[in-house]
Amino acid sequence: MRTLIGLGAAVASLSLGLLAGCGSDVPPSMVEGGGSTAGGASPISNAGALSLGGNGLGSASLGGTDGSGATGSGGVESCAAANQQAELSPVYLVFLLDESGSMGDGKNGKRTEKWDPVTSALKAFFADPESAGIMASLSLFPLNKNTGTGAADQNKPADCAASAYVTPEVPPKALPDDTTFAAAIAKIDPPNEFGTPTFPALSGTIEYAESLLKEDATRKVAIVMVTDGEPYGCNGNTIANTAMAAKAVAAHLPTYVIGVGKELSSLKAIAEGGGTENAFIVSLDNPEQTRQDLLASINLIRGKAISCELTIPAPPAGKRLDPAKVDVQFTGNAADATSLKYGTECTGDTAWHYDDATKPTKILLCDDTCTAVKADPVGKLDVVFGCVDRQVVQ
Repeated sequence: MRTLIGLGAAVASLSLGLLAGCGSDVPPSMVEGGGSTAGGASPISNAGALSLGGNGLGSASLGGTDGSGATGSGGVESCAAANQQAELSPVYLVFLLDESGSMGDGKNGKRTEKWDPVTSALKAFFADPESAGIMASLSLFPLNKNTGTGAADQNKPADCAASAYVTPEVPPKALPDDTTFAAAIAKIDPPNEFGTPTFPALSGTIEYAESLLKEDATRKVAIVMVTDGEPYGCNGNTIANTAMAAKAVAAHLPTYVIGVGKELSSLKAIAEGGGTENAFIVSLDNPEQTRQDLLASINLIRGKAISCELTIPAPPAGKRLDPAKVDVQFTGNAADATSLKYGTECTGDTAWHYDDATKPTKILLCDDTCTAVKADPVGKLDVVFGCVDRQVVQ
């Protein structure tokens, strides 16, 4: 697949129309049939749409009011019942922020060069209305042990056990949030901790991120580490070990790295281990540019992390959704509704595919389609199933 590079302002408004086959004795969770025909046939009228709002998350009533087979606007029998739910896979961004003295304790680093623009960008992201639909948490390394206002103190060394970094400073909060994260950042000001325990901090953060996936396997979870330097202090605290820790979980838990400063090319190894190819390096030419560069980097990560998977909701009892007669349509800001091409894989001009063409449970947008949907703030995606008679063998 091509790499998703969209800025992902916010997941576009989605509508899900379900026109299900009618019949009996079918378990309500069953979706029968094979894959769709490539490209779809003529567009199917949307007899019952589910508006999921600007962030693509939520639930509402589907189709007719009683599931009794009411006729939709296009004359197609609608078998969808009320109160069915559908939602995009939730996205969690686990932020890991460096608060070592070099970030701005006045002796080892100037706060106006790093800490102020970095935290300004983070707070702007957390409070941004376009971050709606994302859950975010905030972890710190080293932990906040030097509660005074002086410079980093080597007599208060960093915790070197991964277990110290399993619990975030701010647990997952729904964005936008303009108070919780700002208050947490103000509490740790100034950044004056001794050492940079990158390896244990990332290891503990990975353990925490894994716990989020254990709670709900449908979540999309990614780690975003913001740091101004290479690992320092603690046994085994090396770039190589940190990269290996990221690589061990990269298949299901990507790690993004934002380096604040100069000559941080070695951080690329952590990003590569984490499956994200390269670190985002933010220059220190001037504080405002640093803030803008960091915010742009976070927005790129947001666009990469937001899910473009739509779980197919369960049909009402006794009904059957027919994935062989599906039509996925996208209506953009400056165009009429366009039927998107189906394919078993994202090759050529294929726009979407099923997770399993034989027994589908999800609709997956291909990268370019995902980029277009998320980049259009008023775009709308319609997924419509044709209504067919269920054949009952006596």
